[in-house]
Amino acid sequence: MIKLGFIAENDISKLACDCRFAAENGYSGLEFNFWGNAKDLTLDTVKGMKAILDTYSIECSSLGLWGWNHTSTDHDERTAALAQLDKFIDFAEALDTKLFMTGGGQIEGGYDANLAAFGQVFPGRIAKLEEAGIPLAMYAVHGASFLDSMEAYEKLWAVYPTVGMKIDPANLRGVGIEYLPFFRDHAKMMYEVHIKEAIEMDGNPWASQPAAGMGDIAWGKIFAFLYESDWEKYMVVEPHGQLWGVGERRWKMLKLTQRHISQFII
Repeated sequence: MIKLGFIAENDISKLACDCRFAAENGYSGLEFNFWGNAKDLTLDTVKGMKAILDTYSIECSSLGLWGWNHTSTDHDERTAALAQLDKFIDFAEALDTKLFMTGGGQIEGGYDANLAAFGQVFPGRIAKLEEAGIPLAMYAVHGASFLDSMEAYEKLWAVYPTVGMKIDPANLRGVGIEYLPFFRDHAKMMYEVHIKEAIEMDGNPWASQPAAGMGDIAWGKIFAFLYESDWEKYMVVEPHGQLWGVGERRWKMLKLTQRHISQFII
């Protein structure tokens, strides 16, 4: 069955509130994402997060590490990025996360050059995650990654067929990429689908980012392709922006999105 989650607050003092809301409003999991603040996260904090999740019987749907260029040609940058990557793989195990997500790295050159750089750092780490039973997904057009098109993913899958995709249709649409072909052709390789809405006005693809069903994303068509592929994984809501991502409107957005998306889930 398809499960619903949403992106949680990283502040552990607010996690119990998110867990309680999730348990009371039809959400099974919470996603955690870290950028530059990844360097400040400790194993003790991660264990504390896991204890709170367990108290409310909420899963860690996914853990994301973003903005660290794991294949950088700059020695110091790459060393720092790989240190965070290795640390977060350990954190993924501690959280018993259902998915670990990060960027594929990015260097100058085409897809083949980037794929070769990927092969220098990821195979052993992929194996470690697989041994722990944790799938790895790369985010499309996001977070220091060369994976910016269907062609790029197809080249990746030809060599690393177990590495999946984390996809956000609104992000693809925002940079001018048609998102429905991804769902039609490669839904089985989508290890997580992000739910983020968008309204385009006056040439701005992000004029508003309200609850799902209030904007331009074709959620019904997305679900059609997911069901045709017998897809059963997490869809994770991202309360985004200053209008719908904070304060009381964040809770309204999560309730309204759950209500709209649930009509497609059986």
